[in-house]
Amino acid sequence: MLRILTASSLIALAAIPAMAQQADPMAPPSPTEVPDTMEAQPVTEPAPAAAPAPMPREQQVAQLVEAEFPAYDADKSGDLEEPEFTKWLLALHAAGGDATSKAMDQTAKLKWAKDGFAAADADKSKKISKAEMSKFLLG
Repeated sequence: MLRILTASSLIALAAIPAMAQQADPMAPPSPTEVPDTMEAQPVTEPAPAAAPAPMPREQQVAQLVEAEFPAYDADKSGDLEEPEFTKWLLALHAAGGDATSKAMDQTAKLKWAKDGFAAADADKSKKISKAEMSKFLLG
């Protein structure tokens, strides 16, 4: 009986190298193993989503002025007086977050805003209209 078990073990051991040479059962079939009913389909990447076209700067500024102007027009006069303009300009300046705005002290910021008001007040009415604000922001 021992001889039978030993012979069976030897036969099994001899078969191991043959099994090891077989292809990986998890690997996809090679082109020669693909049945004729299945055709290889090309792999295509999904088309990238079209990015929305950037909004023109003039339109961005117009939307900003329409949205924010009423919030800074405290007296609801339809124009910004110097204190209202200064408040908005300093808020815009702070939101910009550049190094220049952080380095300015309060006195320099107020002078900068006063100069901005003088530049924005194109008709010298001592008030800034929405049109003047848009023109000022566009530079």
